[in-house]
Amino acid sequence: MKYKTLSFLVVALFTVTAGMAAQVNAASQEVQKQNLRSVQAQASGSQAIPVALPTDAEILIKGGDKRDGLVLQIDEKAQKLWIQGKRGKLSLPLSQIEKIVFPKSAVVYIDSRKGPVFRGELPPATNNQARWNGIPISAFELKDAVKGQAVVNLGPPVVNRAQLRGILVVAKSRQFVVDEMQFDVQKKTITIAATPY
Repeated sequence: MKYKTLSFLVVALFTVTAGMAAQVNAASQEVQKQNLRSVQAQASGSQAIPVALPTDAEILIKGGDKRDGLVLQIDEKAQKLWIQGKRGKLSLPLSQIEKIVFPKSAVVYIDSRKGPVFRGELPPATNNQARWNGIPISAFELKDAVKGQAVVNLGPPVVNRAQLRGILVVAKSRQFVVDEMQFDVQKKTITIAATPY
């Protein structure tokens, strides 16, 4: 009788222990998921930085050709750049674009001013050009193509936290105006060179 009771107690103890272990394991996994989401949110730490594209762009094609126009859209899925040229809307494969250059003589809309201005007439806030490499194409969003108003989400690994803080300080009182853009189609990234005005 004692042997049966002892066996029953051992089985009951194992059952309770296994149940508790399963509950602890489930709770631990949920905590890990919550921590992972929190870490991912902190690690992304990206901030939307307003940038302005001048309304005239020179699109330099690999092989030496060139197109001029207004940048309308960067289509990440189709891997195409849409521009408004003199003869209408035109799409160019990103893989064929060497770079996009925005001339100093181009018109630009800057948030702190009403209406368009020629960038060449404005003194830059600094002679130091910012260069942001490896931005995911999806992190760039054109808000108003006609006025060239866009945002780029910056954060690690494109810029570190200290650099991001510096960019945010400048962006509070100045507008970053894009000088050049280049695409890496294989990595689905974009490099932007911009000067604060």
